[in-house]
Amino acid sequence: MTKPVGVGSSLAAQEFASQLDIDPALCFADEGGAAGDALGLEKGMKTMWNPPAVDNMMGRNDEASLKALGEAYKSAADNIGLKKLAPEKIKDTLRQGGTFVFKGDTLLLEHYDEKVGDNCLIEDIIKTLN
Repeated sequence: MTKPVGVGSSLAAQEFASQLDIDPALCFADEGGAAGDALGLEKGMKTMWNPPAVDNMMGRNDEASLKALGEAYKSAADNIGLKKLAPEKIKDTLRQGGTFVFKGDTLLLEHYDEKVGDNCLIEDIIKTLN
């Protein structure tokens, strides 16, 4: 079973599920960052935006996908309020993510985002899931 995990409140996770039209029970909100800490995800000011990361992210997405992302975020903010989308503690927004695929207790894919936009390649995720 695939389970998206994100920082923020359970309300934000439910809104995320609503925006993607998926079962909210499949989403997990890592409010407070315990899962991120356990996985060793980077955090702090050093993880903020940088020009090469932004260029990398822009290079992987076309204008339509970036517009769709912006519209989904605006819709979510309109639905539950901007403050409820972000973690309660601002320090929890300064955390890099990662992509981890497990089959039971076996780790099949591990990718740590070093900076914003340094995401795991979707091809690698799909290959691992197949």
